[in-house]
Amino acid sequence: MLFSLLSLLVGTSVHRTVARTKRNGIFVAIAVVLLLTAYTLAVVAGAIWLSGIYGPIGAALFLAAAALLIAIVVLVIMMVINAQEARRAAERRQALESLAAAGIGLIRAQPLLTAGVLAAVVAANLLGSKRNDD
Repeated sequence: MLFSLLSLLVGTSVHRTVARTKRNGIFVAIAVVLLLTAYTLAVVAGAIWLSGIYGPIGAALFLAAAALLIAIVVLVIMMVINAQEARRAAERRQALESLAAAGIGLIRAQPLLTAGVLAAVVAANLLGSKRNDD
């Protein structure tokens, strides 16, 4: 019952959305398996080729060093992105704090003006248009 009620509220067929999501999930899973297979075969081919040049132990060490280098590069990129995100979050928090401080200053300096603006916002919400814009 809840499923059909949600379907009516949303206005689109939930069944179609669920079916599309399942289908896309299956195709993505198949693609991931094929990509991992291709990666594995590429590493094996590289190991066979390198073993002809450096020998089996040298080829394994070369591939291990390459994988380690790629992992370190990925981790450094992740750390840089996380630092940028943390800096942006701190800037947003500081902007919000300064806005709150300005608002508190306005409330202390002009309490009647603040009460008037608050009353106007409440009245606009209570007496505003009730029509639904679809």
